[in-house]
Amino acid sequence: MLPSEPSGVDDGLVLCHCTKSCGGPGGSGKQVTVRTLQRHTLRDVALPSSAFSSFLVSAPGPSSRAAPGPSNQAAPSPPPAAPAKRPRNNSRIDVIEPPKRMRRDDSYDERGDGIDGGDAENNIPERANSQDPNPEPGDHPIPRDNQPDAGSLADQRSRRDNPEPFIPPPHPHHNNEPNTPPHDPPFVPVIEDIKISLKFIECVKNATLEDHLDETALNQIRNPPEEQLTLDNPDDRYSIDVFLSITTASEATYNAIRLATLRRYPDSEMLTYHKVKRLVADLSGVVPIRSDMCINSCVGYTGPFADLECCPMCGQERYDPLHAGKVARKQFHTIPVGPQLQALWRTPEGADRMGYRREYTEKIRAELRQNRGKRVSPYADYFDGSDYLEAVGAKKITPDDMVLMFSIDGAQLYRNKASDCCIYIWIIMDHAPNSRYKKRHVLIGGFIPGPGKPRNYDSFIFVGLAHLSAIQKEGLRIWNASRDEVVISRPFLGAVGADSIGLAPIAGTVGHHGKYACRVHCDFKGRHKIGGTHYYGARLKPAGFTVAGCAHDDVDLDTLLASHSTEASTARYNKDLDFVCQAQNKAQYEKRRLETGLCKPSIFSGLPAKHTLGVPALFVLDIMHLPALNIPDLIIPLWRGTFDCDKTDDRQLWSWAVLKDPVVWKAHGQSVADATPYIPGSFDRPPRNPAEKISSGYKAWEYLLYFFGLGPALLYGILPEPIWKSYCKCVRAFRILMQEEITPDELVEAHQRMTEFSNEFETLYVQRRADRIHFVRPCIHTASHFAPETIRMGPGLDVSQWTMERTVGNLGEEIKQHRDPYTNISERGVRRCQVNALLATIPDLEPLENPLPRGCEDLGGNFILLRAMDRTIRKVTHQHELRAIKNYLQMEGVIIQNDWVPFVCRWARVRLPNGQVARSAWKECEKPLEKLRMSRNLKITLKGESYLVEAHYYMKLKVGDNVKPVALVSFYGPPHEGLYTASSKCYWTVQHLRDPSMQVIDIKCIDSVVCLAPDQQYGKSIQDGTENDRWYMTEKPGLKLSQAVGLEEILTET
Repeated sequence: MLPSEPSGVDDGLVLCHCTKSCGGPGGSGKQVTVRTLQRHTLRDVALPSSAFSSFLVSAPGPSSRAAPGPSNQAAPSPPPAAPAKRPRNNSRIDVIEPPKRMRRDDSYDERGDGIDGGDAENNIPERANSQDPNPEPGDHPIPRDNQPDAGSLADQRSRRDNPEPFIPPPHPHHNNEPNTPPHDPPFVPVIEDIKISLKFIECVKNATLEDHLDETALNQIRNPPEEQLTLDNPDDRYSIDVFLSITTASEATYNAIRLATLRRYPDSEMLTYHKVKRLVADLSGVVPIRSDMCINSCVGYTGPFADLECCPMCGQERYDPLHAGKVARKQFHTIPVGPQLQALWRTPEGADRMGYRREYTEKIRAELRQNRGKRVSPYADYFDGSDYLEAVGAKKITPDDMVLMFSIDGAQLYRNKASDCCIYIWIIMDHAPNSRYKKRHVLIGGFIPGPGKPRNYDSFIFVGLAHLSAIQKEGLRIWNASRDEVVISRPFLGAVGADSIGLAPIAGTVGHHGKYACRVHCDFKGRHKIGGTHYYGARLKPAGFTVAGCAHDDVDLDTLLASHSTEASTARYNKDLDFVCQAQNKAQYEKRRLETGLCKPSIFSGLPAKHTLGVPALFVLDIMHLPALNIPDLIIPLWRGTFDCDKTDDRQLWSWAVLKDPVVWKAHGQSVADATPYIPGSFDRPPRNPAEKISSGYKAWEYLLYFFGLGPALLYGILPEPIWKSYCKCVRAFRILMQEEITPDELVEAHQRMTEFSNEFETLYVQRRADRIHFVRPCIHTASHFAPETIRMGPGLDVSQWTMERTVGNLGEEIKQHRDPYTNISERGVRRCQVNALLATIPDLEPLENPLPRGCEDLGGNFILLRAMDRTIRKVTHQHELRAIKNYLQMEGVIIQNDWVPFVCRWARVRLPNGQVARSAWKECEKPLEKLRMSRNLKITLKGESYLVEAHYYMKLKVGDNVKPVALVSFYGPPHEGLYTASSKCYWTVQHLRDPSMQVIDIKCIDSVVCLAPDQQYGKSIQDGTENDRWYMTEKPGLKLSQAVGLEEILTET
């Protein structure tokens, strides 16, 4: 317990006996303020060993302490003990040899380590092997001239083949007794971030359910109800119905409805707002955990910070000084995941839905057994990933367990106001993808209120992770309503997602400009400029580049990726983390942090190892932010010539900067805006004119449609051919990687195209110039990992941040109290979790989602005919329509007289199984172009081949005794073969064949609605007689994911 009140000799001062600054327990001490005492005490708290792989090592005997300094020195302070070395074979040892005495001149000074061979610019020793006769204890040696260049392929192979020995430190020992004689302090972590991180990890490891739950919540989670929940009281049911129907409205709305109800039915006992709110909370079993936090959002008072009364970061007081009692100035909410998981199994339907993972896993494992481990079916879900399947094979995941994904992201609640807020969620992977990502099934985990940015993320997510750790160790009791039995489930954490900035503080890694900044912790080393501190992912060594520590040879991407694996990454991570944690002073820590890319252990390491994939395998790539924001934000400024240019470079030499001409840029922007009427409504928000709006809140989805959809066609003939071809390779790779289902052959193609793009980026743009290596942002390297990560973790969309972004958006829409939006959004999140849990236990409370409109007709297979429709049958008189209908009926075996004329009833729309609504020329041609979002262009499959068609209308034809739903369509021609190949299948330009190509097809041949817009660029470069009536095609990226998160088109009657 840290002291909170002054008890020292002077008013407001206390005596401190910390070992760091105040002489230790045996000294006379130093008078300090209470706030300073708390900081010193926190810094001096005994923590587990920094040897991360074991945490606890046997305490050393007296002989393991460092001896006093040389006799010619005047009373030196006892130096810390150096760690003993473990044998090279990493075998377990029970006896630790006494460490050698540490010389005072062994410590680092501000000039580095004083040995030649380090980084001349930053005085940083390399991470490679060395033959230095007197290396610092526990430090990596320095390379000599006969060693391979650091970061080269030879060096990478050398470090993999000859790993350095693991060197554990002695176990820390701390004595708080004031009368104990002074002694030489043993080695303990001296870096505050590491000490605090290790303490949080220990708290997560030792967490129990009693830590944060009251008796009622404990009883409910340990003794869940073993029957289905019912609402027998009609007044309670009515109150809850009203409460749920106005979930996005205010309290005043509920009260108004209640007053109106009581006027009409005076005998009604409709509950008050607060009573119905309490009833929903009680029935759901979901109760938030409120924890104190710094008023500036620096830390949450949890874990090792729980007893502090002042913020260790900014010094602000925890409690309101105007209140007599301890009233926190600010709090944050954590919503425990356990009760939310229990609710999912309390109905037979819910329990059956939770069986999706088990069934899918059995299917894919049977396929792999049948094909001797060879993949045949597409990668379609997270459960296709090799890491998950290996965990199942190792029996780390049982059929009764659940697999979770943790996702965190920040949000700015108001566009023009400082209003940052962080939210984290749990995604239940056991649900099928078509429901997994909808807000009805996404579990909110907690909030980090702003507007200040958190300075210690661990302290905010600790409560949620401690609760998860407790139910993983103890087991979560669940009543399976489908089997009518109680089972023990241990939730398995299978993935952790965040954007590149948000991942660093929870993963314990450096930022994206670090020397080793790869998100999957591969062994790729960056380079920095002369005198610079930011590292860039340039694999090709610039010409004449001699910057020490960065002048390694070219790195071959294929070799680098081939050598990377989960096992190699984990081994490297553990070794590097041990190395960082053993740093004996700040200067050494900074050098080791630079040489490893790690700054502290991750709090996720505190979870039971058998119930997670482990660190760093847990952390997944984000296929939302990287392609939709990072890549365009790099390449478009290069094309516009607005990217940073060094003084030694000249933008006039940038042959690719063709959009720097304002006339060209404005014309291109207008072509993007002109495509809007041809982009179907199901594509969601169309991209605005980039020449006008790209600097004012251009959204990720707009970038996605513009850069990866329209771009290859609109930039043809504008970009230089080599630049355009390389760009198309990037587009093609991401189009494949953003699919919901990826065949093994497609994955090979995506990997090849991405590798080619990465190689060509440096060749075409950087051109081995040292003053251009800042072009190579981390996204260029990270993109090359997406295809291999698909094998490891399944399609990137399944673990992307799209769900998180959608959750942030729809929660923000519910904010009603703008004076305190952080508390309001937290309360809305708590309410959503309670409502979702209640709906899971009483499904009939939930109204139908997107119900079918009046007058529709279900065709089976999730195809639905929608109005408008003819009020009466009409005679077909159009020559080509008549011919198409007769040909179809004849092909179906119907005998038709030559003078036969059909009568049909036209339908205007069809809802497809993917949630899109296919429309028709019949009704769309009645609207002006500027008010249209054309949805009549379709992609169909006939006899195994794909075609593009325009739908004229839909109808039902009688074929024998059956009635078949069909569509009358006209075809587009085949794509231009040369451009299709040159663009890596991205530029699909076709000519409309119009009425002579009309055919009648089965409605169930329709695959999707696509965008077909007029192709203005084709005719500027090619005049082959087909340049008229030319159109380019774009498909919607992540089509099924849009449906999964609830972005289907809303069905209307007309």
